[in-house]
Amino acid sequence: MRVRVPPKLSALVLVLCLCAVLNACAGSGSGLGSAAEPAEEAPASESSPPAEEYGDEIVLAERGGTTEFTLVCDLADREEALADIFRIRDAFKKDLRVELPVKDSGQKDDGSAEIVVNARNRKGCADLLAGLEKGEFAVRVSPGGEGEQPKINIAYKGDAARMCAVNAFLDASMNGEKAAVPADLDLRGSADGLLITSSIPVLRDPFIVLEDGVYYAYGTGWVCYENKSGSLAGGWNSLGVVVDIPADAEGDHWAPEVHRRDGKFYMFTTYRSRRTGHRGCSIFESSTPTGPFREITDGHVTPKNWDSIDGTYYVDESGQPWMIFVHEWTSTPDSVGRMAAAKLSDDLTHFISEPVELFRADDAKWAKNGVTDGCFMYRTADGQLLMLWSNWDSAGYCVGIARSATGAVEGPWTQDSDLLYSKNMTGEYDGGHGMLFTAADGSLYLAFHSPNSAVGSRRETPVFIRVKEKDGTLVWDMPSVSGKE
Repeated sequence: MRVRVPPKLSALVLVLCLCAVLNACAGSGSGLGSAAEPAEEAPASESSPPAEEYGDEIVLAERGGTTEFTLVCDLADREEALADIFRIRDAFKKDLRVELPVKDSGQKDDGSAEIVVNARNRKGCADLLAGLEKGEFAVRVSPGGEGEQPKINIAYKGDAARMCAVNAFLDASMNGEKAAVPADLDLRGSADGLLITSSIPVLRDPFIVLEDGVYYAYGTGWVCYENKSGSLAGGWNSLGVVVDIPADAEGDHWAPEVHRRDGKFYMFTTYRSRRTGHRGCSIFESSTPTGPFREITDGHVTPKNWDSIDGTYYVDESGQPWMIFVHEWTSTPDSVGRMAAAKLSDDLTHFISEPVELFRADDAKWAKNGVTDGCFMYRTADGQLLMLWSNWDSAGYCVGIARSATGAVEGPWTQDSDLLYSKNMTGEYDGGHGMLFTAADGSLYLAFHSPNSAVGSRRETPVFIRVKEKDGTLVWDMPSVSGKE
């Protein structure tokens, strides 16, 4: 049975009371009414049935309609927390074209229909919150007492748990043409395991390779760590520098990536040249993932008069290898970084095409400065070509997604508004320079360093977040929930 939330009953109660008075007067001969003409019963609302008709589903809103519900939260909460909570309001507007009102949890509960988020002064939500441990979240319907309408209570402890809680509610309620929840909705889950902070003490620009059951983590400094535990949360052993350093490599040994090709391992990386004074991208080769990696290009493969960094490897659908790289803001005429790309020879020793510009840092509305960092290519199951890259949003260093409109490297490229990682999502640290890898259990993970600069004793540490494809893009792979849906 489908039910809607009824409107407030005050007007109906007033009509019924007036009818009772008129009937009483008619029975006493007061002349205010006629016993032969009893007062008509007030008609039921056409838009919402009365409260006694609640069944097994509560409809919050239908596409293009209105809602009796209000979103209730602490409007003095942190900006990043409110941004997460307001995803509920935004989903109503975007998916259903329904305006969901918002009010502060400090306002008195008047018994109306509410979606209550972590409000300690709403009994149902406070009781739910009291039963949670750190990292846990829950979503539960309180049906409401006599004369009251239902509450959808969303509670959590911790920033990652908040993100999971909001997602759990949206997954349970947004059903195409309407937003609705079971009248006995009662979900519970934990954010533990969603985000793994590695035990590597410090490593910028991490790149993860899984080879023969062993995880390798490469990073700035041309160092490598190995992990034989089978778990990303396990111990990592330092192998030190795994590169034979060229005489021309004066410094800035940045962002090594290691890719397997034709039985060998190729490192795409950056260094500053003694000869030119510029940073550029070069390619090294090794027969094993532990090195030593030796340069196979004639110095920088990128233009010698550019500052170029963060080269990544990609093979298109025709089998053509490419290098996608950053044309750094330090050598562009307007101090705005670009992403660029060029075709590589089959032996990966040189470019066989001139570099083409893909996009600028300021093409993304969320980007706050002129940096283009950390490109990484990914093709979705439905054939869309995505690029992870980093800049700063309002909260700090972050990971965004660019998208090729044609599915080809040459683009044109557009910028997704939704970030894959931001400090706003966790409330703890910023982070970026992301890449994707498949773990031993087949799960897809995002790896990046977080924070971007040391915060107290916390250094730039590799962090892993489980992600998945959804609707042609990448999103966090939220933990499963238990209970009634």
